[in-house]
Amino acid sequence: MKIFDYVKTFELETKTELERAKMLSYYHYKETGESIFTMATISGLMVKAGFNTPNITRLKKSLTKGNKGKVFLSSKIQQGALEFIPAVLQEMDSSIGKAWNDTSTIISNSELIDEAKFCGKRGYLTKLIQQINSSYKNNCYDACAVLMRRLFEILLILSYQKLGIDDMIKSPDGNYFMLEGIVNNAKSNATLKLSRVKKEFDSFREIGNYSAHGITYIAVRNDIDGIKLKYRVMLEELYNKAGLM
Repeated sequence: MKIFDYVKTFELETKTELERAKMLSYYHYKETGESIFTMATISGLMVKAGFNTPNITRLKKSLTKGNKGKVFLSSKIQQGALEFIPAVLQEMDSSIGKAWNDTSTIISNSELIDEAKFCGKRGYLTKLIQQINSSYKNNCYDACAVLMRRLFEILLILSYQKLGIDDMIKSPDGNYFMLEGIVNNAKSNATLKLSRVKKEFDSFREIGNYSAHGITYIAVRNDIDGIKLKYRVMLEELYNKAGLM
């Protein structure tokens, strides 16, 4: 977990200096396995997390002798260092340690697609959009492109379903066409009545194809940025066609 994601998740900006030091020390412990701290380490964590450099003498007193609950004991291993009081560490393991075992939460914040506008309609769409944003934020542009292609395909199918014309994009065995076939139908479908953004549909399809199937192709940020404005226009139009807005 990145330190700034940790700060945001647990709202450290709203905490007291003592709580910040305690929680950042726990973060360091979970990330590194180191259970012994110097005040220089704790001070460095505070600065790295975006907070002011603390008064070390005052903070150490609060952490080891404060009347609001001590956090550390003097280390028996390293002179001048500190270690968590066992009960404090146990309580933090119980209350926030689960964040390191979370396999479902996606940390994202509208990096590419506006989550306030497009999330919350259907759970699976929200998860896809969050994965797209998270992939983009973390420079995983091939993953981002493939997911963008998938979201595009789903929204086309939902639009056909909403209009009751999804048989037009099904083969005789009842399965939906591949995306290329759906796009070819969509571009000329009089019932769907798409705007000029349909001219970009092949771009949305191809960028995902390259990332999924190109043996030597590696997507870069400019590949995504080159289509993101028109992709957003497409999202808004298909969300409306699908009855999601």
